[in-house]
Amino acid sequence: MEPGLEPYRPPRGMSRLKQVSVDPLESIGLPSKGDNRLLNFKTQEEYFRKVVDRYERCHPHGGDNDTLDGAFASLSIDGISENRSDRPNPISEAKASGSAPQVSTEDSREQSVILMAMRKVREAIVASARKDMFALRAYAFLIRATILMRHMESYHPALLHLLRNIHPVTPLTASEYHEFMGFYILDVSCRQNNLATAFEVKCRYNYKNVRVEAVLKALVHDNWYAFWKVKTLMSCHQQRLLEYSEEGMRRRALECLGKSYLSVDPGFLERSAQRRWRELKEKSNVDWRLEGDVVTIRQIKRK
Repeated sequence: MEPGLEPYRPPRGMSRLKQVSVDPLESIGLPSKGDNRLLNFKTQEEYFRKVVDRYERCHPHGGDNDTLDGAFASLSIDGISENRSDRPNPISEAKASGSAPQVSTEDSREQSVILMAMRKVREAIVASARKDMFALRAYAFLIRATILMRHMESYHPALLHLLRNIHPVTPLTASEYHEFMGFYILDVSCRQNNLATAFEVKCRYNYKNVRVEAVLKALVHDNWYAFWKVKTLMSCHQQRLLEYSEEGMRRRALECLGKSYLSVDPGFLERSAQRRWRELKEKSNVDWRLEGDVVTIRQIKRK
């Protein structure tokens, strides 16, 4: 060392190593992987409050129908959302792309952290055998949140555990039970595409709801108009579940249009399908041609 040069010594109390910031939601592991800290009731409840706070900061609208479109865009785990409140205009006025906004990498990571934290809460409640009011409220929140996020791996097992295990010990209110049973029936009919089981569950539990019954009837009859009409009247969580069968219903409606018309007005087609022309070409694989202000579906073969 050269004369007069002293080695650098950090001030007392200061480390040379940069402090690593640890996400409070990631600081605790999964109970199924051997981390037992969340089995403590107090720790469990404090951790759940952090999950709720992070979720509400990520999505401050709370699923309000007035801000549903923005909520779906920000919460969809696959980053894809369609604007249901936007009624398509004629194609001549809608040449711009109708592609949905994409979720950034940072937002996607935040969603992944929140989903993993929700899984930790669920595992901790099951592992600690909690079936009290906290378990009921926590599961109710997690189900509603993950339905909006369209994350079946989270809401489906949680919904079954709530109805089969927690509810018999700590009963839901009548309105809550009606709500979650409706979620279950819509999930079975729309996502699982199992109408027989959906009707069986509805009859077994004597479930009655005019809108849910209208959805089941529309699915049975492939009635796209009735399906779309009742969807606009349902809650944001119910709408999210209906999205699983929406594309199939739209496809069958387009098949009916294809068999009934040689050509149609583009505005009529967009209103009927509830999708813009470019999206019909890209997402619904429509092979029809747009020629001026007319969509040609079929041409008459002349001898």
